[in-house]
Amino acid sequence: MEIYKAKEIKLNKNIEDNNNVSEDNSEIAEPFIKKTEDSKEDVAEESLTPKERRRKALKKHLSIIPNSCTSMNLVCGFMSVLMASHGEFLAASWLILIANIFDILDGRLARLTSVESLFGAELDSLCDLVSFGVAPAFLVYTRYFKDDGSVLGMFVAVVFVLCGALRLARFNVTPHSHKDVFEGMPIPGGAGILATMVIFEILYFSFLRIPQFVVAIIVVITAFLMVSKIEYPAMKKTPKTSKKRIFGVVCVIVAFLLNPPITLFFATWGFAFYGLFMATFRTILGFGRKIRNSKKPVAAVSSSEAE
Repeated sequence: MEIYKAKEIKLNKNIEDNNNVSEDNSEIAEPFIKKTEDSKEDVAEESLTPKERRRKALKKHLSIIPNSCTSMNLVCGFMSVLMASHGEFLAASWLILIANIFDILDGRLARLTSVESLFGAELDSLCDLVSFGVAPAFLVYTRYFKDDGSVLGMFVAVVFVLCGALRLARFNVTPHSHKDVFEGMPIPGGAGILATMVIFEILYFSFLRIPQFVVAIIVVITAFLMVSKIEYPAMKKTPKTSKKRIFGVVCVIVAFLLNPPITLFFATWGFAFYGLFMATFRTILGFGRKIRNSKKPVAAVSSSEAE
């Protein structure tokens, strides 16, 4: 029995020694692996021509431009929250729309300078959640529900933020489609609807206040549109849409210069209703096709029986 115990102790000791040796080897190997990776990077850097090196250095510096626009998007969103907390609802609404402009610019500038990166995409999503999720929800809650501490207001605000986060998460993990569409209304569009609603009311209907239940319905429907599978035009630049884009942009700019609040109101709300209208139209069209296809076999059977 003592012999077996001695053998077992010796075996355990050998296992421990082997583990210690493997740990020592891994510690010795780590610097070597890191050195090998660094040497590969150095070789790759040395293989570049002076022109390619200058281009790479310029690309690093150019990435500051779109990331600065993304940061300004976040600044505007947070400032909107501060303004709304002090009762400056008009300023808070305009800050959300200005954040929208920075959000459009950062993507365009990243593609224009060819500095698109995973870091920029993640930063953009985080900023969008604040500027187009938290800020408009807080704006609507403080404007319409804060005075009486309505549970309904808390509920719709939470629903909007949650749906905005889900919309952004789904967009980040969904492979980009070749079709010129978004699945669900983009979160900046949803924020634009709430912001322009407040602006329109303050500027043109200051003598009345939109009822709470109407605001709640608008917020919930907007949140639903963001997480729905309704297709919205992405307005990407393609050979087929380039002329249409130019014409549309020119029309919007001219209308914006003439009357900014009205233009933004009808642009954002028209965008939302366009997706709903097209989805309803496609559903009715598909339903009609199903009815026609279901009637064809019946007609064929009746004609064969008649023969």
